Amino acid sequence: MKKYLLPLAAVLLIVSLPAFAARIATVPLTHPEMPVYQVYPGDSMGSVISYAGYLGTLPEDLITVVPGILSIVPGENWANFVGAVADNQSYSIKNVTIQKTTPQIIQCADVFPARVISLSGTPNVRLWWPLMYEVPGTTWTLTILYGTTTPYDDDGAGPNPLSYVHTERWLWKLDVDLDRLGQLLALFREVPFGLDEVPLISDEELFVALLAKLEAIAVAPDDLSKLLVISDFEMEVMDACIAESPKYPNPTGPGTGIANSLENPACCKLLADIEYIGNQLGVLQPGK
Repeated sequence: MKKYLLPLAAVLLIVSLPAFAARIATVPLTHPEMPVYQVYPGDSMGSVISYAGYLGTLPEDLITVVPGILSIVPGENWANFVGAVADNQSYSIKNVTIQKTTPQIIQCADVFPARVISLSGTPNVRLWWPLMYEVPGTTWTLTILYGTTTPYDDDGAGPNPLSYVHTERWLWKLDVDLDRLGQLLALFREVPFGLDEVPLISDEELFVALLAKLEAIAVAPDDLSKLLVISDFEMEVMDACIAESPKYPNPTGPGTGIANSLENPACCKLLADIEYIGNQLGVLQPGK
């Protein structure tokens, strides 16, 4: 029987392949998820005031909330998001991607469809994301692939060995609760719908009623009570959806309601938020 001997180089290659594969198949360094919100408390520093005729101007500040924004500040060569910088390691960016994932919802799924948007390449990564109409549960995942000039342990005592190639992931998720939903109602009362400057919630009585329902949900003694008020909130919002700005800007009555156009889906946004809150509270069954 003939014995076939492999060349020494081939033997060394076979022996070293497992170690080499383990070295390049590093685990991405994933940072803790950070919450973002569609609206934040805010004011106009006293520059927006009420006018009271003979009483003059009132000192109250009318702006109580401001729209939320996800702002990503990369620094020079993405230094703010690369761990090697703190360890004085020389590095080069190989690729940067951001992926926005919108979850599936039940109500207004045609307005806010479940979808994934991926942007790749440093010049193409959007760093500024307005959040007013984002669906709760929407996530943004920033992934940075970079190389170092010398082998570097990017996770300390973690599973990754020394390597030339590294991946870091940063995550944000849009969240909402009853307080934030109340702030969103206030924002929709501040932001205009059409050229006549009628607000997105043009029915003044409805605005007060919806705020009261959110307070009722918060103090409801049991799940059934919360469910009933949530259902009432949903129906009141659905009954008030309007596709066009009211013809006459009277504060209540026919034609007023909550904007629900393609550009301003405020009505659907409220329905998506209350559905999410109901799921979080455990009184609604999440969609399968």
